[in-house]
Amino acid sequence: MYDGPMAVGPGVTAESGIKVVFPEAGVIRVENARMFSYSALDGALCRRFLQAVLRLPAIEDATFAPTRTPSVDLRYDMRRYRRKHVLDQLALLLSGGAADAGKPMPVAAAATARDRHGVVRYRRYAGRITGWRAERERLGAVRLNNPLLHRKRALCDAIERELMGALGVNRFDTDAVKCRVDIEYDPRRINVAQLVEILDTALAATEHPAQLDKINRELTICTASLPLAALAQFAVPALLPVSAALFAYTALPSFKGAWRVVTKERRLGVDVLDAIVVLACLGTGEVLAGTILCWCLSFGRFLVRRTEDSSKKMLLGAFGKQPRFVWLLMDGQEIQLSTDKLHKGDIVVVHTGEVVPVDGIIVEGLAMIDQHALTGESTPAEKGVGDQVFASTVMVAGKMHVSVEKSGEQTATSKIAQILNDTAGYTLASQQRGEQLADKAVIPTLAVGALALGAMGPQGAAAVLNSDMGTGIRMAAPLAMLSTLALCAQRGVLVKDGRALDLLCEIDTVLFDKTGTLTRERPEVGRIIAANGHARADILRYAAAAEHRFHHPIALAILQKAEEEGLELPRTDSTQYKLGYGITVGVEGRQIRVGSRRFLELEGVGLTPEVAAALDEAHREGHTMVMVAVDDALGGALELRASVRPEVPEIIKGLRARGIKHIAIISGDHEAPTRKLAAELGIDRYFAQVLPTEKADYVEKLQKEAARSASLATASTTRSR
Repeated sequence: MYDGPMAVGPGVTAESGIKVVFPEAGVIRVENARMFSYSALDGALCRRFLQAVLRLPAIEDATFAPTRTPSVDLRYDMRRYRRKHVLDQLALLLSGGAADAGKPMPVAAAATARDRHGVVRYRRYAGRITGWRAERERLGAVRLNNPLLHRKRALCDAIERELMGALGVNRFDTDAVKCRVDIEYDPRRINVAQLVEILDTALAATEHPAQLDKINRELTICTASLPLAALAQFAVPALLPVSAALFAYTALPSFKGAWRVVTKERRLGVDVLDAIVVLACLGTGEVLAGTILCWCLSFGRFLVRRTEDSSKKMLLGAFGKQPRFVWLLMDGQEIQLSTDKLHKGDIVVVHTGEVVPVDGIIVEGLAMIDQHALTGESTPAEKGVGDQVFASTVMVAGKMHVSVEKSGEQTATSKIAQILNDTAGYTLASQQRGEQLADKAVIPTLAVGALALGAMGPQGAAAVLNSDMGTGIRMAAPLAMLSTLALCAQRGVLVKDGRALDLLCEIDTVLFDKTGTLTRERPEVGRIIAANGHARADILRYAAAAEHRFHHPIALAILQKAEEEGLELPRTDSTQYKLGYGITVGVEGRQIRVGSRRFLELEGVGLTPEVAAALDEAHREGHTMVMVAVDDALGGALELRASVRPEVPEIIKGLRARGIKHIAIISGDHEAPTRKLAAELGIDRYFAQVLPTEKADYVEKLQKEAARSASLATASTTRSR
């Protein structure tokens, strides 16, 4: 045993009273009331201690248990390390004699590592001191375990809300019983250390339930009761008492529902009929029939819960994903930082291919930004100093410094995502109407059952009562909604909630979002203007060669056009960005520059009269021009325009044939292309240059003009729905 003063990392020293004991093999217990009391676990002294001891490879974890004497148990691998060796390292480290090992590891809050018994266990994982442990890990997927989650669904829900909006997270699943989280992610956008930080932040910001969740094994017990009931009914009659008792237990939700309907609502509902059927089955010995009834009711309730959860996940997965980590510019250096630590006025750096993490103003740089998911513009917008940028838009080319105005939940996309989350999961009105119809059929069913009792006896009456429509409706409505949502999702249609399905048969006005719904998200190459004696094919070849390494919409459109023309792309000898404004590449001994007009002007390349005229015309039509310079002179330009989906004309005709009176377009794009598209498709009205926050006003306007205010459907892009 050791008893005396000891340093706890650089600059922090504990008072005398530290004791070191050995309660069991492979464990070193350090006792100190000041450092290790439960109220001090998040204090600076304890954090320094953890950062010091978990720096040692020999120490596997540090455990704080609620004992009479505040202490920490340090566990080490006895097969690899001897106790004396570990003690020597520990003493050297805690006395301040060890060399500085660099930046200390961040320590998660004690509340995020405490299990249901009050034990706090920290581990060293992914460069952090955390309560999470990796059960299974490979590139792009990880399974993490934390005892804190045990039977606390609220904590799992908090984690899911964070992961839903995290850019780079593809799929995830939480399990409150097994205390684990499965995550599939894109390692190019997010790493394991960042995922663990997201999980720790979510747990620290959530109120932890004081009681464990009740275990819901209703469907499992109902399923297990089926073979038991069949065996008792047809093969082993001795099992009938056991099967009947289990059947009565699974019918408790029906009895509770019947009691609520009778005592609080003072009416006869379908729950009352279900309870009577259960009693009839028990009285006549038809345990199997009653067990099937209870299983159907339980399965219907399970489907409703599953449908609501999957609806919310689909909505937030399609819209609302934002980077959770940014590059903060501080003292001329780029430092990676969590978005929740940003403040208004901070400067963040955004590079080519990255998603803009905040709402803010560009203070340095020039970039092409794809913001169709937010504004509906069909082609990327060129942004410079003083222009506003929005979170969740994609920077396809350039580099910029952005002054933060809003971040996290305050951004425009987060607010839209929250609205979608709040409106998801509504019960179908058709389901409610079906249940109302079933309630109305209770008294007639009881009357027919009474007649059957007199004519056929108790078993006949039980059979009649068990044939009511309530069970069928409870099964059919959730199944219909689930299958419809799944079919729509497979075909790229995201349904916000069940009310949208109900209103489809009543609408007389359809409002289409332009970009991504009537037009493709990727633009197409229109005119190719050649200048200074160059051929059109050469201009397209040069542009495609410069863009072949990139995957943003402009690059893909140019590459597709080159493929359609059957052009063979020449090899490039170098590719580099000039201040993030465009591409400069060597092709066949020539220097090729591809980018915007501003990029070429910065490079000292002027426009020819024919290209300048084409550029003015393209701007009037709402199109974009990509300039191509060959050596030090303009070679030509490519026009990029939105392409209409080939199936759209037939869809418009089909809507007209089904009685839709009014069809309109709403878009954040310029007026000229929106007006032109409306004329081409025979659409009645159009609304151009509309921001997402303004679209609700136009919807309300159309509702007031329509024959029925509820008869309105809005078709938007998948991301903005």
